[in-house]
Amino acid sequence: MNNYLKHFQNLNLSTKYIFLGLILHLISVYFSVGFYNDDEHFQILEPVAYLLGLNEILINDPSTINWEWRDDTRIRTWLQPHIYYYFINFLKFCGILDPFGWSFMIRLFTSLLGFLSIVYLFFTTKNYFFKKDNHFNYLLFFTFWFYPFIHSRTSAENLSLILFLFAFCFLYKQIQTKEIKFNYALCFLFSILLGISIGVRPNLIFTIFPIFLWVAIFKFNFIRIGIITSGAILALCITLYIDYLHWGFFTNTFWQLYKIQIQRGMMASFGSHPWWYFLPTIAIELAPILSIVFVISLIIFWFKRPKSIYTWLTLGTLIIISCFKHKEVRFAFPIYIFAPLFISYFFEAFNKIKYEKFIKIFIIFSNMVFLILTLFSPANGKVGIYYYLFNQNIKEDKVYYIGENPYQMNNLEPFFYTKFLPAINKIERINHENSNVLDKKNIFHNSWIITNNYSDYKFVLNNKACKKVFSSYPEKIINLNNNWKKLKINWYILYCN
Repeated sequence: MNNYLKHFQNLNLSTKYIFLGLILHLISVYFSVGFYNDDEHFQILEPVAYLLGLNEILINDPSTINWEWRDDTRIRTWLQPHIYYYFINFLKFCGILDPFGWSFMIRLFTSLLGFLSIVYLFFTTKNYFFKKDNHFNYLLFFTFWFYPFIHSRTSAENLSLILFLFAFCFLYKQIQTKEIKFNYALCFLFSILLGISIGVRPNLIFTIFPIFLWVAIFKFNFIRIGIITSGAILALCITLYIDYLHWGFFTNTFWQLYKIQIQRGMMASFGSHPWWYFLPTIAIELAPILSIVFVISLIIFWFKRPKSIYTWLTLGTLIIISCFKHKEVRFAFPIYIFAPLFISYFFEAFNKIKYEKFIKIFIIFSNMVFLILTLFSPANGKVGIYYYLFNQNIKEDKVYYIGENPYQMNNLEPFFYTKFLPAINKIERINHENSNVLDKKNIFHNSWIITNNYSDYKFVLNNKACKKVFSSYPEKIINLNNNWKKLKINWYILYCN
């Protein structure tokens, strides 16, 4: 053990923090069960479930809930579900036959890939944003809460940003650094990655377009631009070909997306926000203090470096996404991934900042709070229920729920998981003053009862035959605040025998 410690102490500063970042990513993979946004699951894993024969209603769902996948809509590309479908088939061949093993391996794969992408970003941008090898710069970058959180997701935002960072870092160095000989073959391959990132998440074009504009204005070279453009177009053609394979006929998904979401105004129907929505929302929602300093740093950088590609990338993205009425903070993720770099630049650009040490301490503290919350909390409590029920291997016992159906999420059923679970039945609203009715129906006999209503949970728990066997969050934490109990954020499973 002492020998390992000596070897670790001899490592340089960046290597130590890279190792720390890897550990954080692996922790996030293990604990980050479920999904933080419906699209992460229902537009990625449910199409995979359809390809696997688990979801039979995705295409032309008569309830129109899955409207994005209707024949007359078709605004989602099959590229990412296609990749995950073959990945899962490989896992099945290796003996992993359950959806929780599949989702874990997908999270592990994307998290490791995402980790490599930020290491590449670090070494690509290190000398540009900060030249000092100090603990603050390295600690902020490699413990930045957003990296392990986003990289553990099965979302299109995650995979597209990973591919984008690989392509951006390589192509930027090829174009910007005169000492590096331009490699036409590798540039073509990485430009394909750039195109695939758009195929996975078409909205990323709003980030890539300003970069192309910057290259055309400041680094114009007809041959290089032609190679990069041709590679990206080839990737988009591959995306459309995969769509053709799954639809059975040719469809231009990108045009469909524009026609339905923009021309017909479907995007605006999900709610509208003012043009200035993004910067205040980022400051408030994405680790306050850190995010406030990030927004300030970002604006200062724009004024100090107006010709920088990072100004065009971030400001260009912000301008374009601010033009649409419907806005979500995740649309700004291509900007937020650069947050540690802009914050480090801020402190190096201004050598004498009053209370600099205290500001840095508050930044690290706010980052650590969000890091701990996102590392060890399930992204979705219901998926934790599925995992627990699956592991019980329930055959004869009945499964009931009180109040909200745990097998439903916003009127959608995650067949990717529920097809492997026992059937569930509803207990109609119970009378807390009379448990005899439930006793007569044998509800409390050899059954599992699920609820996120604290009062219903306590009522069932009062029956001597029932005991709590699962809680999404530790009950001691929920008991700290009575308002948390009313929010119905914690799910309970009780077994009655």
